[in-house]
Amino acid sequence: MQKKYKATLALAVSALGCIFTLPLAASGFGWGLLHHGFLAATIGGLADWFAVTALFHKPLGISYRTEILRRNRKRIMESIVTFSSDDLLSVENIMAVMRKQDTARLMVDYFLHRGGMARIKDAADEVLLAAVNAMDTKAVAKGLEPAVRGGLQSLPLEKVLSDIFLLLSEDRHSSRVLHSLLGISRQVLFAPAMQQALLDNIRVLRREYEKDSAGRVFVLEMLDLSDERILGIINDRVSAHLEEMLRGETETYEIWKAGLASMFRSFGQEASVQEVLRKWKEQYLERLDLSKWMADWLESNVKGEAPFWMAPLNRFIEGKILEFSQREDWQRQFDSAVKSFIEEELTKHHDLIPKLIQERLDEFSDDELTYFVESRVADDFQMIRINGSIVGSLVGMGLYIIVCLAERMWVM
Repeated sequence: MQKKYKATLALAVSALGCIFTLPLAASGFGWGLLHHGFLAATIGGLADWFAVTALFHKPLGISYRTEILRRNRKRIMESIVTFSSDDLLSVENIMAVMRKQDTARLMVDYFLHRGGMARIKDAADEVLLAAVNAMDTKAVAKGLEPAVRGGLQSLPLEKVLSDIFLLLSEDRHSSRVLHSLLGISRQVLFAPAMQQALLDNIRVLRREYEKDSAGRVFVLEMLDLSDERILGIINDRVSAHLEEMLRGETETYEIWKAGLASMFRSFGQEASVQEVLRKWKEQYLERLDLSKWMADWLESNVKGEAPFWMAPLNRFIEGKILEFSQREDWQRQFDSAVKSFIEEELTKHHDLIPKLIQERLDEFSDDELTYFVESRVADDFQMIRINGSIVGSLVGMGLYIIVCLAERMWVM
């Protein structure tokens, strides 16, 4: 049962008790005591009911000094706003609470134990993906093209290649290049296509050699020099020669190496080679559609659901968060920066707090405000009514006892 109903029940019981005990009040001390107790309880309950109701409504239609909340709304609201903004939510009180908190440790706990790291990575991915996928790659490429083209044109490619040729002319590098060429030569020699081409050429040469000479045919057959046999001999000879050169055991190897080094040195020092490279670079850049190339590259590599940059970005974020959780100096700086920022912003914009409170309170109509306040304090106020009835009955019975004692003493 709600306390309002309990208070009303207490008042009703007091009133009914007062009415029913009235005829018996003069018949004895006990009935008189009971009647005066009910009477005082009824008076106390009615008085407290009037007082409680007068805070919010007009009890019995009486408008004088009633509806206190409605009539004094402006003054009450100003007091609430002033108390809330200047005392309860003052900068000093808010910062006193904030200074007790270690915001850095709270952030670390959120990152490591409450899923904050995953949320940060997901948020970063979502924001950047949305931004990148909405990007006009053609416009971006068109804007970047002049700078990229200018950078490529200013790139001294011919000088770089000349330096590379001079570097390759050194003994250790020319040896590696020659070994690579010899290895490639052997692979090319024994490639099926090359073997077939050699075999076809051997057959052509054999037919040209034999022609109508029976003696030549006889000699080749006596020596068992079939086309395949001749190809095998060529393979063995060339392979053995390549093996010797790869081991650097022949004079031919040294000649080839010296020739290769000389060629590289010549390319590196020859001005005409640099001029050819420079003209080639300029002609290639003129023909190259950099804007389209960059737009296509951005479309295929930067956009999409899982572009190449997403995994490195997530690793970077995760690494920085883990480093932050281990670096106390970073945490101290973060905590100090957060509190300084909050205090600065509160000081700068503290006048917004009373405005916000005032705007929220102004949203209530008089009836809504009355209902809002009454619904939250009604139970406590109903206890006043119940206590008024109880205290009233006790006071009434006490006064009745005093009066009775006084009468008896007076008669004596």
